[in-house]
Formats: sequence, C-alpha cells, structure tokens
Amino acid sequence: MINNQQIKPVLQKMRGHNTVNSRTTIQDALIASIGVFVCMFTIFELTNFTDSLWFIASFGASSMLVMTAWNAPVGQPRNVIGSHLIASFIAIVIMNLFGSSPVMMSLALCCTIFCMLMTRTFHPPACGDPIIIMISGYSWGFIFHPVLIGAIIIVVFGLIINNLHPKRKYPMYWW
Repeated sequence: MINNQQIKPVLQKMRGHNTVNSRTTIQDALIASIGVFVCMFTIFELTNFTDSLWFIASFGASSMLVMTAWNAPVGQPRNVIGSHLIASFIAIVIMNLFGSSPVMMSLALCCTIFCMLMTRTFHPPACGDPIIIMISGYSWGFIFHPVLIGAIIIVVFGLIINNLHPKRKYPMYWW
C-alpha cells in the first residue's frame, strides 16, 4: 500500500521549480510565422493545383518546429524526414497486417516512438501520421506522396527562411 511519505515527493516534483527561461524576439516570431505561412500555403496550393493530397495535419506542427526550433534536434532535416518516413511505414505495415482498430493505432504510435528514439529521429509531429494513415486507410504510395515529398518541402523552406536570418545556420546537422 502506498503511504503519504511515498506520494509527497512525487507531488512536490509536479509543482515545477523554474520559470520560463526562453525569450523570443519579435523578429524571430515574425520570421517563424511568415515561414510557416509561406510553407503551408505552398503545400495547400499544391493540393489545389494538382487535385492530389499534399497537406496532412502533422505538417503544420513540423513546419512550426523547423522554423522555431531550427537549432534543436526536433527541427533538423534528419529528424523531420526520418520520423515521418518511420511513422508512415510502421502505420501501413501494422494496418495491413492487423487492421486499424484503436489497439492497432496505439501499437503503431508505440512502435513509432520507440523507433524514432532508437534511430535518433525524434520529431513529435510525426506521431500524427499513424493516426492519419490508419483512420483514412492510405496505401504504400502515401509514404512517398505526400509524406516524403511534403517533409522535404518543409525542410527546403526551413533552409531558405532560417538562413535569411543573419544569426541562424540551418541545419545544425544533416545526418
């Protein structure tokens, strides 16, 4: 049985112990916002122009991380592209083998996170891909279009937008 002495230290940790230490300048906020706008608008327009799906919800969060966390692992090309590919591959394999029940979607997410961590391609927005794929029943082609091409488009816009800033160097690493 759990007693008060065991619960108290856990609850104390949940209070937090620091204040927010990051500050964003208006210039950084504008660059990130405009970068996401241009990137997502381009992907939306590709969808309209080609009558083919280019935009998936997880791309919004991916472009945000590329433009705002340009110097963190979650915003690097390896993580953006690799994680979307891993998540999509896992989702399609599990869906084809076992279907797309809530248990299988949860398993796909579990496997996605495990594989992202093991391959050092951690990018949280890609965790939306298995849900998108399994709910919609997408096939193998979805991995290449829109996932791979869309992730590459986001990285290309990240290269352009981030490197327009005089103090940024994007990416920090490729592989």
